[in-house]
Amino acid sequence: MRISLGIVSVLFAGALPAQQAVLHTVTRSTVVNRAPATATTPTNAIGQAAKGAQVEVLARERDWVRVRLEGWVREADLIVADSSLRPLSAADIRSNPGNARGKLVRWEVEAISLQTADPLRTGMAVGEPYLLALGPGAEKTLVYIAVPPALLAAARSLAPMSPITVTARIRNGRSEPAGVPVLDLQSLTRR
Repeated sequence: MRISLGIVSVLFAGALPAQQAVLHTVTRSTVVNRAPATATTPTNAIGQAAKGAQVEVLARERDWVRVRLEGWVREADLIVADSSLRPLSAADIRSNPGNARGKLVRWEVEAISLQTADPLRTGMAVGEPYLLALGPGAEKTLVYIAVPPALLAAARSLAPMSPITVTARIRNGRSEPAGVPVLDLQSLTRR
């Protein structure tokens, strides 16, 4: 996949002090590689810096620089980079809650409402905000999705029964007394 960006920040292994950093303008569209390429070790292209993009040169390695891309992409096109992401259903995690703890899931759910945990919500702190949701997918079972402060504004803006895609880590596969899975929200995207 190639990404074309108008603004690119450049970062190097042998970085120069900040006061020595100098802005440069890309003179022609140029490929961004995963690592410096040589005749014997080609590398994969991961993006493209557009002509006119501003780059901040922080260091050099031979005739290469390491590029950190900076730009915007739709959240729906991203997924948390975590090797524990597994296709688990709510039934899977309820059937073996101990094995599911800590796993990362990406689910399509319907957010019913934003709630605040009370003492009856075991596995959650009293006062902790959570999304009461139905899912994943066609399962339509209740799920509690704990919302961290950084995602609270996004959760508050959801209308009742909003279809969303969440990436979340399983906190508890089957909370007491109702057996509802409790997840920790990592990202939220409206569908």
